[in-house]
Amino acid sequence: MSDAALAAVKPARRLRVAIRAEDATLGAELRAMIVAAGHEVVEALEAADVVMQETRIGFTALPEPEWRVLLTPRELEVLSAIAGGLTNKSIARRLDISLHTVKFHIESLFRKLGVRTRTEALAKASERRLEI
Repeated sequence: MSDAALAAVKPARRLRVAIRAEDATLGAELRAMIVAAGHEVVEALEAADVVMQETRIGFTALPEPEWRVLLTPRELEVLSAIAGGLTNKSIARRLDISLHTVKFHIESLFRKLGVRTRTEALAKASERRLEI
């Protein structure tokens, strides 16, 4: 996605994301993506809504503590789009991804949040202080 396209995809609310990366370059790239998506990068884990941890294959969410939802940056974008009332097709167009990929992200969101519907996902995100 181009920088201009990424800048056009702004979340409804800001999310606080903590990044844990040994590779400074990789951490800086993720930080730039998160900020460009309209979210805030924080240092303290306690202040974060989401914690991203570097792995051998890139970044992944840390094992989920009870009080945190750990979603990927793309899942956060999809959740934000759901909060904006967009359909799967509209989300695909907005994020410049396939409809199949949108469905994949939504299934992943539902699994991580332990929900079955979009409404439940938004309610669960709200319960867990996720600003979407």
